[in-house]
Amino acid sequence: MKFPKVLIVILILIFSWSLCAKAQDKNKKHPSVRIPENRVWYVTDFGAKGDGLTLNTSAIQKAIDACYRAGGGMVRFTRGTFISGTLFLKDNVTVHMDADAVLMGSRNRQDYQPIAGLLTVEGKPSFGAEGSFLIYAENAKHISIEGRGEINGNGDTFWEEEMFTKWVRKPREWRPRSLICFVNCKFIIIRDIQLNNSPCYTLWPLGCDDINIEGITIRNPLDGPNTDGIDIDCCRRVSISNCNIEGGDDAIAIKSDSGRLGHEERPCENIVVTNCILSSPPACAIRVGYEGDSPIRNATFSNLAMYRSNHGIDIISILPDRGDDFPIIRGTRVENIQFDNIVMQDVTQPIYLWMGNDKKDIESSCFMRNIRISNLIATSGGTSFIGSTMEKHIENINLSNINIIPSGKVQKDQPLEVTVWNSESSCALYVANVKGLNVDGFSVDFSNAGGFWTHAVYCNNSRDVVLSNILTNSLGTVKLISQIGAVNSSLRVRNCNPEDGIESIYSDDNSRVITTGCNEEKTN
Repeated sequence: MKFPKVLIVILILIFSWSLCAKAQDKNKKHPSVRIPENRVWYVTDFGAKGDGLTLNTSAIQKAIDACYRAGGGMVRFTRGTFISGTLFLKDNVTVHMDADAVLMGSRNRQDYQPIAGLLTVEGKPSFGAEGSFLIYAENAKHISIEGRGEINGNGDTFWEEEMFTKWVRKPREWRPRSLICFVNCKFIIIRDIQLNNSPCYTLWPLGCDDINIEGITIRNPLDGPNTDGIDIDCCRRVSISNCNIEGGDDAIAIKSDSGRLGHEERPCENIVVTNCILSSPPACAIRVGYEGDSPIRNATFSNLAMYRSNHGIDIISILPDRGDDFPIIRGTRVENIQFDNIVMQDVTQPIYLWMGNDKKDIESSCFMRNIRISNLIATSGGTSFIGSTMEKHIENINLSNINIIPSGKVQKDQPLEVTVWNSESSCALYVANVKGLNVDGFSVDFSNAGGFWTHAVYCNNSRDVVLSNILTNSLGTVKLISQIGAVNSSLRVRNCNPEDGIESIYSDDNSRVITTGCNEEKTN
């Protein structure tokens, strides 16, 4: 009885060995995807080739899909340059780029899949109707892109050599709308990655929540049109830290273009930006507002170094008139924004706050209030501006410990007033249509400037203005009319003592000025 049992066991072992041998022979001819270790899916195991020539869209997407179906994990790019068209990121998937790995956007339009409806509102296309991306996710959760590698958009492929403005090149008829775009996603991490040479926007979360962007580097050509670095659009609970961004448009933009989400009210709120280095020669280091219909509120910006930028801090609440193809019906509302510990080098306008309405036949819902800027040092070429071009006033603005070192030369006939988008004026800070401005510590060193500067601070049609500790230094290179100018405004001025031979205040008969602790005590 025992012999047959032993024989049966031996036969089973022989049969099993035979099956394994056949499987091994089969695998030699048709290599299978290796079983992931620690839930890592290598794109090369799905047929991707990092030779800089092969189109790998299908292979990379298979790796992402396999990771997603298994419940999530890491999709890993090892050494090489992987060409791809549009990729769709999914729940619980982390894309990891090794230090010597490059994901390169294809140069061919047919490799990018259009995303239907994203940029179409009420049946009409929005700006450019360019709805294709290199990496895209919609309604996804717990998605990440990380690693020391690079994602490159091949941006200059999609631009003409011809210049569109004096700053940037003309875009071709078609280009991808953004390098990376996430729509209505939650729990996003973008960490350590290099994002380079984007054809348009670089990183664009739209209607997303709980975003952590840390330690990324963005390098776009300075002549690249619309090559924003990070566009936070209608998002909530966002942290951006330790990033280094340079490009041909806004380095970081905080927006509320809820029209792209169907005109639903969708605030952009609870934003923290800290410890970043930012540059945008044609545009803004930080922009808050401009195009949108929903509120932007509760945002802090701290410990920022800005260089070679047109505007350093740019906050705009406006109802723009961009035609029916760009439907904005209310305008951006901006409140509760704070900047602290900011240094700027070679910035044309350090501070630019503007509220306006370009649609004269429509009442705007715009407002700007509760803005605080403190501990700022800037070398600049032009004028800072805080003003409204509407009957409605900007409200409750606080500036403290601001140090401006202008280097521009003002022409003799230079108008004092600042017009929209024009940074040239004969004063260091121009204020118009503001209610509730408190400035405590505003120093202007004119020793590197030249020409016909007239005032450190000039107020026009403003109310409840308190100016304390305004300091100027010219070393004889500039002869101001007065430290402070006022037209049709009410001011309280404290502890402002200009250089010898310069008046503290110039004001017209429609202004009410009270001074305390100044060379000239006056009440009118």
